[in-house]
Amino acid sequence: MALQAYKRYLKNMKISKYIKIWLRTTSLSMETYLSTRGSSIMFIFGKLIRFSFFIISLLIVLGKNKEIAGFSTQQIITFFLIFNVLDILGQLFFRGIYWFRQRVVTGGFDLILVKPVSPIFQVLTSRTDLLDMPLLVVIVWMLIRQNLNISLSNFLLFILIVFCGLILITAIHVMVASIGVITTEVDHAIWIYRDLSLLARVPVDIYVGGLRAFLTFILPIAIIFTFPAKALMGILSWQWVVYSMFFALAFLFLSLKFWNFALTKYSSASS
Repeated sequence: MALQAYKRYLKNMKISKYIKIWLRTTSLSMETYLSTRGSSIMFIFGKLIRFSFFIISLLIVLGKNKEIAGFSTQQIITFFLIFNVLDILGQLFFRGIYWFRQRVVTGGFDLILVKPVSPIFQVLTSRTDLLDMPLLVVIVWMLIRQNLNISLSNFLLFILIVFCGLILITAIHVMVASIGVITTEVDHAIWIYRDLSLLARVPVDIYVGGLRAFLTFILPIAIIFTFPAKALMGILSWQWVVYSMFFALAFLFLSLKFWNFALTKYSSASS
């Protein structure tokens, strides 16, 4: 009955309401970071230094090999930068997943379920990682400095594939949250995704056929991180574009179905 009540409420709830809720939770996150300015500044510098070290190591490797799997140095750097943009966006919006297990174990999830807002929205967006914003600005600046010869059609296609990637990132986090409801194991699942996604720091084309197929057709790491860069550079075929759109929508549909199933298996802390 409660789940049906949520569905009826959400049909009448405007998207603007969710935007206001997200802005409110984001402002609360900002207040938390401002209350610990010293540690927040150190954390930002740590992210920038870590990013710089990887760029340097990547340039060293590329200096010895003029190209990798047929991609030039500039293209490899572009793949890496776009990977970081999408990875940061996932962390920026869906940081709340890292606190979800504690809520399930302690019964805090019960409080989420009784609120007249989508439970999965509350789970994923309860935290916003604003400390990634400075690094995101640096990466976008570096992308602009790449001076890629980009046509308008390639740019629009890039935006479309990025949108597909964000849908898939959302779906994966929904899947992880669903697993957390059923098993209370969230941390392991999300870190498996994070570790596998690191394979896409470079184009997945460099990997052997079996691994490349897994990252394209099973866990869509290639669609999320590699395809956007290919679209921007005009080397993504229309067949892969169609596949990306179909797969993203299908994966999101299945993840939401799995979430609804998981809610039926949830045992309240008060039960």
